[in-house]
Amino acid sequence: MTAAPLSISALGRALACRGDEALSGLLRSRPDLVHPTPGDFTGLAVRVQSETSLRQVLMRLDAGTLSALAAVCRGGTDAEDVPAAVRDRLRGMGLLFAEDPESGAPTPTGRAGRPTDAVPGSLLALLAEPEVASAAAGSSPGAPAPRATEPAPPAALVRNAGLSATAELLADVEQLLDALEDAPAATLRSGGVGMRELRRLTAARTGERPGEDHLVGETGWLLELTAAAALIGLDVDTGTWRTTETARRWRRTSRHRRHQLLVSGWLLAPRSPLLVLGPHPRARIAPALTQERTRGDAPALRRRLLQLAAELTADSPALLYRRAPVDESGEVEPTEAALAASVTGTLIDRFRWERPLAGPRIGHLVPAVLEEAERLGLTAMGALTEIGRTLMTGPDRSADDEEPHDADDSDDDAEADPEAPSPARMAAHLADALPPAAETVHVQSDLTVMPTGTPSPTLAAGLAALAEPETRGPVPTYRLTSASVHRALDAGWTPDQVRRFLTDHSIAALPSPLTTLLDDAARTWRGVQIGGAGSWIRESDPQIRAELLDSPALRRVRLRALTGEVLISPAGPRELALALHDAGFGTRDLDDVADPAPDPGPGRPDDADRLHPTAWSLTASPWQQSPVRTVSVAPATAAEVRRAVDRLRAGGPARSGDPAVSLGADVVGLLRTAVRERRRVRIRRVDAHGIEHTLSGVPSALNAGRLRLQDGEGETVLLVHRITGVRLAEDHVDYGDRGASPAPATPRRRS
Repeated sequence: MTAAPLSISALGRALACRGDEALSGLLRSRPDLVHPTPGDFTGLAVRVQSETSLRQVLMRLDAGTLSALAAVCRGGTDAEDVPAAVRDRLRGMGLLFAEDPESGAPTPTGRAGRPTDAVPGSLLALLAEPEVASAAAGSSPGAPAPRATEPAPPAALVRNAGLSATAELLADVEQLLDALEDAPAATLRSGGVGMRELRRLTAARTGERPGEDHLVGETGWLLELTAAAALIGLDVDTGTWRTTETARRWRRTSRHRRHQLLVSGWLLAPRSPLLVLGPHPRARIAPALTQERTRGDAPALRRRLLQLAAELTADSPALLYRRAPVDESGEVEPTEAALAASVTGTLIDRFRWERPLAGPRIGHLVPAVLEEAERLGLTAMGALTEIGRTLMTGPDRSADDEEPHDADDSDDDAEADPEAPSPARMAAHLADALPPAAETVHVQSDLTVMPTGTPSPTLAAGLAALAEPETRGPVPTYRLTSASVHRALDAGWTPDQVRRFLTDHSIAALPSPLTTLLDDAARTWRGVQIGGAGSWIRESDPQIRAELLDSPALRRVRLRALTGEVLISPAGPRELALALHDAGFGTRDLDDVADPAPDPGPGRPDDADRLHPTAWSLTASPWQQSPVRTVSVAPATAAEVRRAVDRLRAGGPARSGDPAVSLGADVVGLLRTAVRERRRVRIRRVDAHGIEHTLSGVPSALNAGRLRLQDGEGETVLLVHRITGVRLAEDHVDYGDRGASPAPATPRRRS
């Protein structure tokens, strides 16, 4: 037999009969019931059977559970095949009840010793919708989830591919920041960065004119990523995207911290997809950094895909996806279905099985998200990399952060999510996996400078100031010229500093052509040196000057010698005086010292690496400050669930015969229920003058924001947005034959 629909009163009594543990489980599985908390079980019953809440919980059901729910509602032999564990899960989520619709008592058992099933009244109509029915028919009741069976490529290949992608990404981001510092990106009148600017930035960061669209698409992806990581921001005065102070600190820190910030921003960005150019070679290039690309469910999609990848590779590395051959022939732009089909595999199948109702809406985004994960080094060659697995091992937490607390102190709502990504732990693993940053170079006789590996921030900043970049990538090469040396002298370098820098970092003696170049450049230079300093010290004693320069306590103010008696610092006068006082050198009255100057420019060493590891993980996306807002129901914490249960118990049991009252959160859902079940309602509405009125009747239709309400005098048309409350009567209106419609009434008025 089919499942029986529960009335509001019966549903309220069934919920009130649940124990605290079962009631807490219901609220945890459906957090929309907690925000806000109903005042009693009648209000909870209204929310449980509302169309809005039921749609949210159905969207989270996997294919096997959704098919089992449909089978139970249909009845017959399929319902008897539903496993007991699946039934228990459905009961815990408030989708299935083994209660009598009238009395609330357990019903006599039917075949196979099972009680007769009952469901919320609105659920049967939702399951009959074509989209839901099609998704439920795509699997058997209680079918298991797909599992990865094909082994992954050799671990060494996956590891090297992931590290290579990470190094290339960091180099690409740094080149883009260089281009934006030279000329910020202008925006279109409609918003975003258009094709002309994308091509200009592509030429600036690659050093050559872009000949292929995928290079322009790569620039758009880098713009989106740097904006998500707060490395660039929109200057509202000029309408351009510029580098931020975060970018200047980012360039001075180590590689694993740079990568940590990029991954952190990517995980939180409500943008989907960040890739401007999709996996298909002929995908259309769209403007970057537009508000239209805002998508609130993108962070949850990225996180869930990585969690699924970690679950599938928990036992052993497995091949999660592979790229299908793409037909590049023809001039027709590929459809979303073609883009989605360009990547196949177990991970895609698992996601579609886990979210059968969400698949048609967001399934086409999965290939682009996987493409982004590859660019970040989280996946490689269709498998999860070591840093990808480390990212999904749990939330960031340091031993220094753990403090003893009272066991009775349970009112704190801040609870760590055990499945939250851990960018700081991932960065620590990456620091051990990456080869050491290079501090040496090989200077050739043709004046080419080749680092012996990926240069450290200090070495890279020095080479960028002294030479012209010749090749780009994780290990770029440079060429020294007279113009480049003159540029360094203009920036404040002295000829001795140039020679000493190259000598200290060269693995061999400087070739004679370079010595000649430096001598000629120093002799022919006719510029003036320009530099920046926040404060200075004049000290005639050379021994004290040496102590100041070598003092560990003064490293944070970065003292350096300017002339024989003068030392300068990028810190402000007051900050320098405080540092001197703490180090035992300064005795001057601090009230006479001016405020500190801003931090030094990019390329100079500072204390960026001394920040706490979690300081390089964003807690909120910069895009959340945009005018576009996204609303999502956050998981309910244990404290919120406990308070909700206490409030429901204090509100008392469901009152028999008490009509359901809408709290304003699901007026439309209740009205649809009334139309479908031919239920009499009592409606509160506000007229154009702000005066509240009460009407009662039977809704006959709800369409285009208007409700047709029949009463004894005729029919009234109400505007839904003026309705402030709805009360459902317990009795059904009998129109005779269930398939018949109520007699047509003469329209009376519009209100």
